Amino acid sequence: MQLDLKDIFDAQIILDRSIHVKHDVLYNQVLDELKLALTVELAELANATRVFKFWSLKSPESRTDILEEYVDGVHFITSLSIIFKAKSKFTLLDDISILDKKNTTKYFNELFNMISLLKDATSIERWYQKYLILGYHLGFSFNDIYEAYFKKNQINFKRQQENY
Repeated sequence: MQLDLKDIFDAQIILDRSIHVKHDVLYNQVLDELKLALTVELAELANATRVFKFWSLKSPESRTDILEEYVDGVHFITSLSIIFKAKSKFTLLDDISILDKKNTTKYFNELFNMISLLKDATSIERWYQKYLILGYHLGFSFNDIYEAYFKKNQINFKRQQENY
């Protein structure tokens, strides 16, 4: 399966420029902050899915809430992709299957471990591809991700206008 995220990349560039102008920063000045933000958003996503909470019988958050947490991560990995001039096209295997809880936890851990290694286009592309696969494992189609990204992008613009 081929995914082209060019529209998402273009929209993220516009949002990032707006934020950078408002806060008088450049990409190279916020690289560490973006990596930390990505880490936090990945943790929030893991928490929403509850896949690692073997001690709890409580259900995961709603599909809508999980998707919103997921696209928060898309915003930050896309900004990092822009910094490192990573590609916006990805090939995902056609036989992506749903992971069980244990394997999904391992997948989250792998993504967490890879964040500190994000330093060039290749490492960013590898992380982004794994993140897209995680989205599919969580039950989201590309259309789900695309629509939720643009909905959240509008919210992020509004937040900037309201001095969030």
